[in-house]
Amino acid sequence: MFFYNSSGAAATGKLDASGNYINLMDFPPGQFGQWHHIVSVDGQRLFFHNWQSTQSASGEIDATGNYANLKDFPPGQFGQWAIVPLGDGRLFFYTAHTGAGAVGRLDTAGDYINLKDFPSGKFGEWSHIVPVGGGRLFFYNVQSGGAATGEIDGSGDYTNLKDFPPGHFGPWWLITPVGGGRLFFYNGYLEPWAAFGEIDAAGDYTNLKDFPPGQFGHWTHVVSVDGNRLFFYNNGNSDQQLRGAGASGELDAAGDYVNLRDFPPGHFGKWHLIVG
Repeated sequence: MFFYNSSGAAATGKLDASGNYINLMDFPPGQFGQWHHIVSVDGQRLFFHNWQSTQSASGEIDATGNYANLKDFPPGQFGQWAIVPLGDGRLFFYTAHTGAGAVGRLDTAGDYINLKDFPSGKFGEWSHIVPVGGGRLFFYNVQSGGAATGEIDGSGDYTNLKDFPPGHFGPWWLITPVGGGRLFFYNGYLEPWAAFGEIDAAGDYTNLKDFPPGQFGHWTHVVSVDGNRLFFYNNGNSDQQLRGAGASGELDAAGDYVNLRDFPPGHFGKWHLIVG
C-alpha cells in the first residue's frame, strides 16, 4: 500500500493475513511532488499525475517498501485527465469536461506508449470510473444514478457493453473493485451504508448484498487490497475526532463482510491518497 500527503510525504505498508497493518517505509515531506492522481499500474509500479500542471511521473515500489523513480513526464505530455488502471500496465485517461479519453501502456522501464485517442463526446459525464478486470470499466454518475459498462481490448479499442438509466443505482460516494468483476459501494453520510455486486462478462450488473445503515463506520477512503480485502481510513476532513482511524476486512464469495481489525483514531497519519 502507498500512502500520500500533498506535502510530498508518503509511506508504504501492507496488510497481513489477519488484517494487521505493517509499516514498511516512511518518506519525509517534499520527497514526492504535487499529485492529484496516483494509480497502481500492476501492483508495484505507480503512475502519478498532476491535473493542473499536467506533469506526470512513474515509479516502482519493491517488496521492502522502497521507492524508485522511473520516469518524469513534462507538462503537456498528458492532458487534464482522471486516470484509471486497466491492468497489464495499461491506463485509461478521461475528462468529464469534454468526454474525451485515451488509452496507453507503461512499459517495464516506466515509459509511456499511447495506444488510442478518443475524441470529445465519446464518453458521457461520469463522476466515477472503476476498473472491473479484464479491461472492463464501470462508469457511474453520482448525481443521476446512471451508469454504463464497457471494455477496452489489447489494442486500446473501446466497446460499450451496457447502459443503465438514471436512478438505477443509488447515491454512492466510493466504489471499489474487489476482484473477479465485483464492486463494493459505500456511502458515508450519517449512518453509512454499503452494497456489493458483480459485473459479468457481458457488462450486466447483479446485486449480491445490501448492508444496512450503520454496519460500516465513517470513512473517507475505501481501498482494495489483494482482491477481496478492504482497507478503510478516515483522514479527519469532516470529523477531526476520527482522524487517522482505520479498519481492515474481507468479503467472502457470497458477499458477506468479515471485519478483521479496527485501528483507533491517530493510528494512521494524515493522508490524501491511498493506493492498494
